[in-house]
Parts: sequence; C-alpha cells; structure tokens
Amino acid sequence: MRQLLAATLAVRRRLPLVRYFTMPGDIEDTPWRRIHEAALANGDRTYTDPATGYTVFTELSHLDREYCCGNACRHCPYNQENVGKPEQLKQQAREARQRKAARKKNK
Repeated sequence: MRQLLAATLAVRRRLPLVRYFTMPGDIEDTPWRRIHEAALANGDRTYTDPATGYTVFTELSHLDREYCCGNACRHCPYNQENVGKPEQLKQQAREARQRKAARKKNK
C-alpha cells in the first residue's frame, strides 16, 4: 500500500492535473478535495461524493489499473489521455494486461 501511495505522489509531480472548474477558488474549495485526500491517506480506492452519492475512484484505483480508462475520471493521474481515443485505450489496456501477467508469472 505504501508503494502505491508513493507512486501516486510521484505521478502527481510528473503530470499536470486536469481541472474541472474555471475559477481557482472553485478548485481550492471543492467539497470532494478533502474527502479524496483523506481517502488517499487511508489507502482507500473509492469514496462517496457528498453532492451526488456516487462512488468515485481515487488516484490509487487508477494507478493500480496502470492506464487511463477513457471515462474522464475526476482523479485520473494520466491526464485523461485516452478520453475519446478508443484505439489508444485498447492498446494501453492490452499492454497493462501483459505487464500484470508478466509480474504474476515472475512471482
């Protein structure tokens, strides 16, 4: 779990985060920001959005997948690079499955 959290922080330093609001104050004051940070600190992979009641994936979930799923997720650490790019998404998903299979085989 500590390795995944360290990976989250490393990705945050490398990639610019996608912002969903136009005003900087809106970014700072989002109700889910503190909830997401608390979920990350606890190693949680999801949290419940207080405004909608929806279950939201944290960055840890996305990092575990190892690629952008293309669904424009709120906490995508991959800068939503596969949104609207189904062929690129398929390729990255295939590569991630191969990496995971190789790691499993080497254990």
